[in-house]
Amino acid sequence: MKHYRILAIIIACIATLTLISCKSGHDNDRIITVNLSEVNKKRVVNLSDWVSVPEFIALDSSSEDAYTEGGNCCVSDNYIGIYGSSQIYKLYDRKTGKFLRNIGKVGKNDGEYSNVYNSVIDEQNSRVYILSWNAKELLCHDLNTGELIEARPLKHNVPKGAFVIDPETGELTVATLPFEGENETVVWKQDKEDNVLWEVPAGDLSLVPDYSHEIVGAFNTEDFDFSISTWGGRVDSLYVVKDGFLKPIFTMNFLKGNQKAASSVLPNHTYTLLPDHIITSVSMPVRRASGYYSYGKPVFVVTERETEHSYVADFTDDILNRKLEYLPFTQGYYMEVFTAEDFIKIGKLALSEGKLSGTSKARISEILKAITPESNDVILLAPLKR
Repeated sequence: MKHYRILAIIIACIATLTLISCKSGHDNDRIITVNLSEVNKKRVVNLSDWVSVPEFIALDSSSEDAYTEGGNCCVSDNYIGIYGSSQIYKLYDRKTGKFLRNIGKVGKNDGEYSNVYNSVIDEQNSRVYILSWNAKELLCHDLNTGELIEARPLKHNVPKGAFVIDPETGELTVATLPFEGENETVVWKQDKEDNVLWEVPAGDLSLVPDYSHEIVGAFNTEDFDFSISTWGGRVDSLYVVKDGFLKPIFTMNFLKGNQKAASSVLPNHTYTLLPDHIITSVSMPVRRASGYYSYGKPVFVVTERETEHSYVADFTDDILNRKLEYLPFTQGYYMEVFTAEDFIKIGKLALSEGKLSGTSKARISEILKAITPESNDVILLAPLKR
């Protein structure tokens, strides 16, 4: 316990001062600190500069059971898992889009789930892991049958969480929203027998229980990146999880001069870690006639990890010829799910005006010939350039 108290003090000091630590995979050993008021340059960023040739995957429409209502994806080399708030988890072949099977069962009984929040497909061990909202256990299913194999008990309750699992050792690392009065730990690791190897106290990261908060982990690098997005915003950092502690690598100062922090003036924001960049999505508060605040469209601030240079970016999808208003960079991909109706419109425009390779043109043309507005979803996977 004494060790954990010391860790809590260290973490609180680091999060407040945000002046120590380093960037994973880069030479500079300082935390990157950006003052938003000093970011004056603007730049147009073409998606094709950041990603390589995209895959377009039309999901199976051959049966009613093949259709999905979820918009969240988990991707592995050969599979795609699709999940949403209350629908059953569905598994597809990545190359063909063929529906393979449902994974697990929706419900409130032991071994069932009602809202999937996060997932990992482990092809090496033929497993699909599901972490639901308010999880007390991690559900492990057979990749080939969809049946439940085991429900691994979690050391702490996970209202919303992110996790990684080592396919060799079975060791599990979990990050959770640290709700006050519920979770005194924000990140921990447990072995395959579910003994806790280490845990990091929440300290100043503790939150008033509110499900508008989000765990953010993009998993675009080898690091387990971690941050917490809060409605109303607060001064915080982007971390990477190391054995036994959180390592801050980036923070943004949203205040000017002697301006004091207040929830009414701090923007809502999220951090996305990429191999060479960090994207901060900033939504400024807007005071409505009623006197209440809401948030406007996000502005994207890009920070180059090597040079620490920052600029405001307008992201253009020059591949499909459209402006991007959100940036789903995750698991090493630009990843987007389209309804068939939307893809028909976007695909036709891309064929006439987009920046498509011959392979992509042929694939989009093939999909457009086969689908109707009532068909299943189409997925875009564009690998990040390294």
